[in-house]
Amino acid sequence: MRKITFVLFVMVSSLYFSQINIEEIKKNVTEDPQKYYYEYLKIFKTAPKTLNQEQLNYIYYGNNYIDYGYKRSEFNKELDEITKFTNRKISFKKISEILEKAKLLYEQNPLNKELIRDLYVLYRKIDNSKDSDLYFYQYELLYETIKNSGTGKLDTSPLVVTSFSDKFYAVENFSGIFSQGIDFKTKVLPDGSWLDIFKNGIDLFFVKTVHHKDMYKDDK
Repeated sequence: MRKITFVLFVMVSSLYFSQINIEEIKKNVTEDPQKYYYEYLKIFKTAPKTLNQEQLNYIYYGNNYIDYGYKRSEFNKELDEITKFTNRKISFKKISEILEKAKLLYEQNPLNKELIRDLYVLYRKIDNSKDSDLYFYQYELLYETIKNSGTGKLDTSPLVVTSFSDKFYAVENFSGIFSQGIDFKTKVLPDGSWLDIFKNGIDLFFVKTVHHKDMYKDDK
């Protein structure tokens, strides 16, 4: 009986204390981006539901360690021009025009969740369920990858994200403690990532933010 209990404890512990190995992802993607990033990304763009969790981890976290090939400030400016039309009532002609611009941006960064959402909404506006479903699944799988990165209940098993927007999405949607006036504090970890500890009463929620390699680069 003790042996069974111990085995169950080990199984449960490995489940709850498993954590994304960022250093391994960084090493593999840096050394062989074609194998560990671009091959998976190719599948993500056409058949995202066929990817397993490890492959999705390499896409979401590995995106930190590849060269974008464009300036983020310029990308965000163009994205804003698309997003502002997404929730408006616009003509079919205008939707087609916006879609062409969105698809060009998508080729630059197919992991930008705001852009993916825009594509989903725009294709829904023209009743193209095939393409709208594709972007819906991409959007959902990226956030499921965050949700599956840890429990968020312990500092040894935080949810792991790659941006500030994803951090607050995780707290609002996965913590179960989000409310106005929630307290939090931040610790800078030895690897340079940030561990945010959110508190609501006695409930705690932990999110680790692994910054993009050029987050603070001057890209003017």
